[in-house]
Amino acid sequence: MDLSRTPTRRWLSPVPWGFALLAAASSLTYGGDHAVNAWASTNLANMGDHPVEALIASAFLFGADPWACLRGIALAGAMLAFLVIRFGNMRAVALIAAGQVLGTLVSEGLLAARIAAGQADPALRVTLDVGPSYVIVAAMAAVVAAGARRWHRWTALAALAVRAPHITSGLTTLGVTPVGHVTALSTGMLLAWRLRSSDARHRYLHRLTSRAAPLQRLDGTGSG
Repeated sequence: MDLSRTPTRRWLSPVPWGFALLAAASSLTYGGDHAVNAWASTNLANMGDHPVEALIASAFLFGADPWACLRGIALAGAMLAFLVIRFGNMRAVALIAAGQVLGTLVSEGLLAARIAAGQADPALRVTLDVGPSYVIVAAMAAVVAAGARRWHRWTALAALAVRAPHITSGLTTLGVTPVGHVTALSTGMLLAWRLRSSDARHRYLHRLTSRAAPLQRLDGTGSG
């Protein structure tokens, strides 16, 4: 299949639109609720108590500022739409989920190790850490690596370049958020490359099979 000519109907996929609508509803309703944000935070305390719930809920809380929330949702929705066009619904969801999970596990795992070694304040175990930034960064990196169309890739690259100072701020001090961002970015890019390579291999094998089929039919006819 020529992925650069994916049907327009994929723009109506439930993944980007469902994510955008749920994120808007969650953020505008609970973005300013401290108790909800504290429960959804992907910090060490919550990861030891309710990790699955925190990982999911955190990705849908964009904050209390409605305009910043809507800008973030628009960016996330666009990147998810590009991913669905390239890889389909299930693989797009798997890719961003991997970015969220690995970004959290690596960054919080490193923090836990630093606390155990006496290199970080134990109070950081309950730091407020919510938002879909790992999801967005993983999606942008994946689109840059394997977007279906050139303008998808350039759009994602521009967005990634604009956010680069924020993504990497604090990385030299091993801050939780920048470590998570870099992990999510690497995850999105590597998985996208792997999926792209797998698709290319399948297309190549399909072409070989298609070319061999007429020859097999001719051989069958000649031997009859």
